[in-house]
This record gives sequence, structure tokens and C-alpha cells, in this order.
Amino acid sequence: MLPTARPRRTPAHPWRWVIVAVVVIAALNLAIFGLSSSDTSPEGRTLPSTIDSLTPPPGELIRLQDTIGADLRDDLTGVLLLDGVEIPEDQLERVVPLASVTFRPGPDQDLERFEAGEHTLTVLYWEQGKPRPANPDSYSWSFRAGA
Repeated sequence: MLPTARPRRTPAHPWRWVIVAVVVIAALNLAIFGLSSSDTSPEGRTLPSTIDSLTPPPGELIRLQDTIGADLRDDLTGVLLLDGVEIPEDQLERVVPLASVTFRPGPDQDLERFEAGEHTLTVLYWEQGKPRPANPDSYSWSFRAGA
């Protein structure tokens, strides 16, 4: 006696795999779109065109003796205010051709180290070669200092 051929069974839910594949592809596409269009600028803020970069970036945690400052557009100059107090000119480090102004606390400075906690840094800036205006443009941001 010959074995009888079994009838082929069709799956109960033949579209199940198609539906799962479509859902997975849609989820991957949404994830890729979300990551590519997310705002990765510090604190979601963009810098004015007059400022190239900030040290530290807004919201950053730094060590108690790290350098702080701003890199301005090359035709500008400026000064720094830490928590509303202007840092003396003789304690600032400048790279004039790059319009960079920074400060690093240390033993020969008014400030040997930052106090732990939140600080606000402001850069006041104006055109190089011109006297400081009464109300120069400014930009402020916050950072944290810790041990």
C-alpha cells in the first residue's frame, strides 16, 4: 500500500509575517527620522553668528580649575563676566587674530578655583579697534563646576 499524500495545510494566518515585517520597517524608519532631525545643540539653543564657540558649552560640568571663555567672530573683541563680576583684563588670555578670550583660575589670579555649583558666564563683545561701547552686545550661559 502506498502512503497517501497529506493535503498541504495553509497557515491559519498567512499575513501575520507580512504585518510584522511592515511594522518593524515602519518603526525603524521612524527611529531613523527621529534621530536625524533631533536638536543636538547645547540646551537646544543656537549661538548668535557673532560667537563661534563657548567653553564650556552651556550646561556642561567642568572641574574647579578648568578654562572658561568664548571664541568670537574674528573681527570682535570682548571681556568675560563670571556671575555678574567682570574678570580683570590682566587675567584674561586673548588670541587677538582668532578673537578668543578665556580665563583659567589659578594661584596668580583673583580666583584660585571655581566654587562648586552653578555659575553664569557672560561675554560682552564689540568690534576690534573700537572703544568699548556703553552697552556692548552680550551673551550669557550657565555651567556647573564640581570636584
